[in-house]
Amino acid sequence: MSLLPFVYNPFSDEFVLKSIDWLENYPWRQDNAVRADKDKYEILIHAKDFEPDDITVKTSNGYVEIEAKHEEKKDEHGYISRRVTRRYPLPSDCRPEDVISTLSSDGLLTITAPRQVLVRNNIVIPVTHDDSNIKSKL
Repeated sequence: MSLLPFVYNPFSDEFVLKSIDWLENYPWRQDNAVRADKDKYEILIHAKDFEPDDITVKTSNGYVEIEAKHEEKKDEHGYISRRVTRRYPLPSDCRPEDVISTLSSDGLLTITAPRQVLVRNNIVIPVTHDDSNIKSKL
């Protein structure tokens, strides 16, 4: 029996489990997601601190680029300004001009790119015969 049963053990299972739970529910954690379904490619970003005019979404060189920024403003702790930039590769079967974005009332930015159906026709490739008179020495 320990002489100090009331001493907190920082390496106990309970402490480790509480630490893992805290990390998984970290207050500033943002569960951004990328969904690659068969009919669409979708990017979900939590942007509750930004207004629609603060957010720019564009496609460039095969990427979807998102920039969100706002100037310094007062909050409950003082003053804050934010700037976030993200870049995601656009799948080859998505056309850049078809990308759309919406910002929900609860601050979820959804960027959607419909996938194009690739039509693959059967193509007959003719076989040509080389009529050269080169004989093998085998």
